[in-house]
Amino acid sequence: MARREVNRDRDEVWVKLYSSNHQLLLVGEGDFSFSCSLATRFGSASNICASSLDSYDDVVKKYEKARSNLHTLKRLGAFLLHGVDATKLQRDPDLNCRRFDRVIFNFPHAGFHGKESDPYLIRKHRNLVYGFFHCASRMLRANGEIHVSHKNKAPFRDWNLKELASRCSLVLIRCVAFKKSDYPGYENKRGDGSRCDQPFILGDCSTFRFHVAKELYTEKVKWRGVKERESKHHQTLTRTSFPHQYTKESRDEFAVQASQEPLLDCSNRFNGVSHGIYKGKKRKMLIRTSFVHPYTGESRERSMSELQGASEDIFNGNKADY
Repeated sequence: MARREVNRDRDEVWVKLYSSNHQLLLVGEGDFSFSCSLATRFGSASNICASSLDSYDDVVKKYEKARSNLHTLKRLGAFLLHGVDATKLQRDPDLNCRRFDRVIFNFPHAGFHGKESDPYLIRKHRNLVYGFFHCASRMLRANGEIHVSHKNKAPFRDWNLKELASRCSLVLIRCVAFKKSDYPGYENKRGDGSRCDQPFILGDCSTFRFHVAKELYTEKVKWRGVKERESKHHQTLTRTSFPHQYTKESRDEFAVQASQEPLLDCSNRFNGVSHGIYKGKKRKMLIRTSFVHPYTGESRERSMSELQGASEDIFNGNKADY
């Protein structure tokens, strides 16, 4: 039963865990009967943002009562979204700047791809829930909560929601028994395949309530800050160590310095060889040494001067040796 409590602004209506004063985000809605149930009990849906993975056309095609539920929600002031991936909530332009008191995902399921006990399928389910936790944890107001309604029996309990949540800086507050009768009009749907509009057996279910662990979140933020500073420091060192790779000015400065290096003295390397061979070798050394950088005029003029002198020596008697 809903209970009413007087609020300074207006009468506050509670439906189990949810208040008419809460900003609510519902993801993974099937025929939108859960959000419609809340809105009807609240008497308004101005605090409700309800979304589905399916497009509007697919929703009304798959579920017989979807069109009626959507009409009711719209009339009561709900904000409705379609084609929303629960693992990429912040990529939606209508959601990325909003914050909520409760983010609700009832009976998440990655699809019917075999037996529920299949490790491959369990891994797909866990990836879905982890992706949801990762996004939803960044969309909460202060003291906000994430609610996931889920089956308690095997193999569903093998998803280990608590462990997935802890990887997103979330801690379990408590588990509350989920009863479909607490939400008149709600119909859980398979959502996939030829029987998409048929209900599935609920059995023993709970709503798992999570909130952000402030101490874990603080440590996570601190760790990210350290990694960012290390990354920036590494980039600074790289730019300092290899300046000629990053700016035209540093490249030109490097080239000028290189062109001013003294030419190698090759005379000791050619003791005992003819003067002509020595001149030829020296000419090749001049070519290799002078053009330290292909973009500076100084090294080009200097090498041309040296080459001209070497050419005159060769022309004056050493042409055959060369």
